[in-house]
Amino acid sequence: MGEQLVGAIDAVVAGHHDIAEVAVATLFSGGHLLIEDIPGVGKTLLAQVIARAVGGSFSRIQGTPDLLPGDVTGSMMPITDEAGGTELRFRPGPIFANVVVFDELNRATPRTQSALLEAAEEATVTVDGDAHHLPAPFMLVATQNPIEIAGTYGLGEGSLDRFAAVVSPGRAAPEFELDVLTGRRGRSMLGAIEPITCPDDIRAIQHAVDRVHVSDAVGVYVVELLTATRRHPAARLGASTRAGVSLISLARARAALQGRTYVVPDDVAALASTSLGHRVLVADSNGSTTAGSELVAECVASVPAPTA
Repeated sequence: MGEQLVGAIDAVVAGHHDIAEVAVATLFSGGHLLIEDIPGVGKTLLAQVIARAVGGSFSRIQGTPDLLPGDVTGSMMPITDEAGGTELRFRPGPIFANVVVFDELNRATPRTQSALLEAAEEATVTVDGDAHHLPAPFMLVATQNPIEIAGTYGLGEGSLDRFAAVVSPGRAAPEFELDVLTGRRGRSMLGAIEPITCPDDIRAIQHAVDRVHVSDAVGVYVVELLTATRRHPAARLGASTRAGVSLISLARARAALQGRTYVVPDDVAALASTSLGHRVLVADSNGSTTAGSELVAECVASVPAPTA
């Protein structure tokens, strides 16, 4: 099933096979994905393909400066009952779906961005003291423009930390760009994507991924990588323990995608930058997740991987 999902993404989104694999690993690990890049490189298209291929319920939220937290989570609304009386009842917002695409998340204000914290971390929304559970599985696929683009608000560390992985598609190579321009790939192919799986299957896969074995040697390797990010001279804040837990989950999903029941060091090394880069604060980086990813890549290169 993993290969089918990756193939569905490849059939529409040109030239980003590695990112397709990261997206599916994020889904299988029960995490959330942030797609960051300049406008026009297919961020929203990538998010929509994931949503269509996964099946289940889907919703899309457009980030705007006037978007309120209640527009995302839902709010209490007056409802008239059969007897003519009125009472307040909770009306769910668009966050209540199996796959939620939040387009241009950083065009929404920090107040609205913070409305996602509980949903992304605990899969619940609390309104008026009552907790409402989101559908299972639940995956948030958000896009954001670089902070240099006009009309954007920087994502806080707490918001970034809710994403298991951050990817930057970049511009497609000329041969893939030609496929988009001629209609062989791109948005014109989106309508041909049919659901490959269903929520029940995804939940079963996520439970299986949780059982993928992680040896003590691999665990020590992850701890040494986290420590390296904290001691790096350019780091203002290194990766947290929660970041390490997220990296292990992604590594388990990658191992499962490759048909293994155990994690190898290469799983960790391949995903370290995309899993830890946005959680590392780099001095004078202007909030760039690219700078954090480069720092993590240096740490991966300097920390020896276990061989046994």
